[in-house]
Amino acid sequence: MVVPLDKRPRSGPYSGLNYRSARRYLARTFEASALPFAEEDALDLVLGLTGIDHAEYIARGTEFISEDAFERVRQACERRLAGEPVDRILGWRDFYGRRFAIDGVLSPRSDTEVLLLAALEAVADTPSPRLLELGTGSGALAVTLACERKDARLLATDISDAALSTAGVNARAHGVEARVERLRSDWFADVPAQPFDAVLSNPPYITAAAMASLPGEVADHDPALALAGGTDGLDAYRIIIPGARACLRPGGWLGVEIGFDQGQSVAALFQASGYRDVRVRPDPAGLDRTVEGRL
Repeated sequence: MVVPLDKRPRSGPYSGLNYRSARRYLARTFEASALPFAEEDALDLVLGLTGIDHAEYIARGTEFISEDAFERVRQACERRLAGEPVDRILGWRDFYGRRFAIDGVLSPRSDTEVLLLAALEAVADTPSPRLLELGTGSGALAVTLACERKDARLLATDISDAALSTAGVNARAHGVEARVERLRSDWFADVPAQPFDAVLSNPPYITAAAMASLPGEVADHDPALALAGGTDGLDAYRIIIPGARACLRPGGWLGVEIGFDQGQSVAALFQASGYRDVRVRPDPAGLDRTVEGRL
């Protein structure tokens, strides 16, 4: 029998919660509630809530957690059982090996690394590239690009003031604030007339029908503004793809993230707007994930 946390002392050996048993308790509790990824979520929460890394967890697993950590675990357990995702409980998410605050923004997914790698490849031979990201959200893409390319300068736009604030927090945290300019803009409305070497975006692309059936962990915690793509999910692409032509230098690159079933439709929009070398890239699962082309 698993003794509920509110029936245990909060510290010392009688709590029964060392690092390992805290993970076991959470995993069993999540499994009993039929939550997916119970083991992974339990470990992520224990590491995130106690501030230890995986190596420390292995080395110090039998040490009892502090009273403060006990309370954090207890509250996190309640929140997870209520349907709150682990990254929202922790307040951050890792992307391409770096940690990003996610207050008020779409939580970055590993799928978006496909777009990141495509952008890095696109400007690999361009010295001091100038890049524009539309709809930056947490700033994960722009900040990571600036970290990976020390000579790059980026303009990161968003219509949300909350997103721009969070992106600023992340840019400062990773030491690239001076090279990641933030601008409030409705797509291209306030973007200055200057040529960019690359434009990229992970825009909202979920169809109206799919929005109505999103799981609560997404619908209740990610902003709808960053998800809803209109009736067919393509509203943003109809603005971004032709609009980027005015921002790109000759030969410049445009890349966008897409839904798994939107590759052909978005590629057709690229071709209709006169882009060449149009390409659809898959993610590690083999599903269409990005479309790109050159001016």
